[in-house]
Amino acid sequence: MFRDGKPTHLVTSYYRREDVEGTAIIDSRPGMAGSGGSFAILAERGLAPDEMTEELFARMPTVEEMVSLDLPPGEPVVEQWRTTRTAEGRVIEYAKGVHPASRFVWSYTFKIPD
Repeated sequence: MFRDGKPTHLVTSYYRREDVEGTAIIDSRPGMAGSGGSFAILAERGLAPDEMTEELFARMPTVEEMVSLDLPPGEPVVEQWRTTRTAEGRVIEYAKGVHPASRFVWSYTFKIPD
């Protein structure tokens, strides 16, 4: 992913073949899924996203990640694992992202259970 010509993060998404066959999701060129991205396409197919689970952890980048993300020496990355499900619990996407630690903030708000 890029913004203003500079790399922001790396992300790879995985889908079930039967969920994405014949859609723009399988086009590897950036932005081909159009407005609303892959979730809009999945929703049109009756697979609307309802819930996500994210796992985040910090680590040092690989050499390839340092080059791809134009990282200075010593900058850590945050790896993000995301699983997206429909209201029925069907997994519709698994994504792995690598984010430079200095370029991102994650903020979560949630109810505290009883």
